[in-house]
Amino acid sequence: MTRAVVAMIKGGLGNQLFAYAAARAYSIRTRRELWIDEVSGYKRDGYDRDYKLDQFPIAGTPATARWRFGDPKGLRHKSIRTFNKLLPSPLRFYLAEDNEQSEAQLTSYISNRQVVRLNGYWQSEKYFVERAAIIRKELEPPPFPEGPDADLEALLSSTNSVFLHIRRDRYSPRLGSGYYDSSIGAAISTLGNCHFYIFGDDLEWAQQYLDFHGAPATYVSDGHSDELRDFRLMAACRHAIIANSSFSWWAAWLRRHADKRVWTPNDPGWPLKPASEWTKVPNRLEH
Repeated sequence: MTRAVVAMIKGGLGNQLFAYAAARAYSIRTRRELWIDEVSGYKRDGYDRDYKLDQFPIAGTPATARWRFGDPKGLRHKSIRTFNKLLPSPLRFYLAEDNEQSEAQLTSYISNRQVVRLNGYWQSEKYFVERAAIIRKELEPPPFPEGPDADLEALLSSTNSVFLHIRRDRYSPRLGSGYYDSSIGAAISTLGNCHFYIFGDDLEWAQQYLDFHGAPATYVSDGHSDELRDFRLMAACRHAIIANSSFSWWAAWLRRHADKRVWTPNDPGWPLKPASEWTKVPNRLEH
């Protein structure tokens, strides 16, 4: 039988990208095929989210019903999880993320079982940074057809653009204006002439509370535009001010620029770790 790892994909787009990236790096490191469970994680999703990775050139194969995790709160899934805790590490075939442990919980995980399952968000680049080039290639969002969006993407990638991402709608904890003001000031001081492009779900709040100190600012999305469109346009920008959001984390990380600068909240309120080269900005959280 083929040696394989099954990754349960769940959550919004950013968390799907994290779950895939960690599992893909693990599959390469342990010489296993990667199977994707795109069903189980959405059986109890309370935000009406769905699987998006089928629109990316990923390397995983959909898992058959036999190898899916099943309902996360169902008896079968709970039994598998509990049983594995009783086994010595080499015999375990199920690994659930523990936010209290380091990234070694996955990077050092060795199992003798033919098929292992991974359940977690794995929100750190340390889980996959050694395969960054492969991950960036496989998670490149679908291209735009010729037209206004393709023209805007070309402009963003060729100019001193900075995306700024807002997450506030149905979201807690939220970042206050102080974080964005500090990041905007740092961007202007560091980059000189730059153009801010604002994305997010509460642009009225941004227009009311954010000051760009005379720098040009363009509001691109209204919170209801296509998610993949926003993601590709954000990824095209040369620099970034991200929210405490896995969505903007990935938009900032995905494409490399030699002079790229990214500002990130020091305390995101989540176990979401900034990439090693990013600048942490002090922030307060609103609950």
